[in-house]
Amino acid sequence: MTDFLESVRQALDPRTIVQHRLRKNGCTVRMAQGPNLRLIIDFDKPGSPLAPTATRCDYLVIAEDQHNAKWVAPLELKRGSLHANEVTKQLQAGANAAESFVANDEAVRFRPVAASGRVSKHERTKLKENRNMIRFHGRREPIRLISCGSQLIQILGI
Repeated sequence: MTDFLESVRQALDPRTIVQHRLRKNGCTVRMAQGPNLRLIIDFDKPGSPLAPTATRCDYLVIAEDQHNAKWVAPLELKRGSLHANEVTKQLQAGANAAESFVANDEAVRFRPVAASGRVSKHERTKLKENRNMIRFHGRREPIRLISCGSQLIQILGI
């Protein structure tokens, strides 16, 4: 494990770290071709850095690729319809949590991701609106949309 990933791991309760499976609400995102150096934080597990009643996304993926690029990706999975405003709040909560254990001066590539079984044209348009961008350490990033069953690597650009 790299120094970057080890410092993040040290800041987390080990019960929140999962190995490979990104599956919630009947939706799966695959990591088979993703970076091997990674931490996957499940915000629903005991010991989560977010309070049990707090708004939260499903996962936070923190990774380092073969070129030493560092990645932070909050992830929300929805089998059914996706609602842009709700997903934006959930992904922002994941980004806020990540800010507490990823240093502001750390050079990371930030990619908020929503995976869904279906998205109406109206909700897809809302996701692209400026107000639905996710803030992380002073930067704003659009939400990337993938289908359930997709590889996470396709959106990270690794």
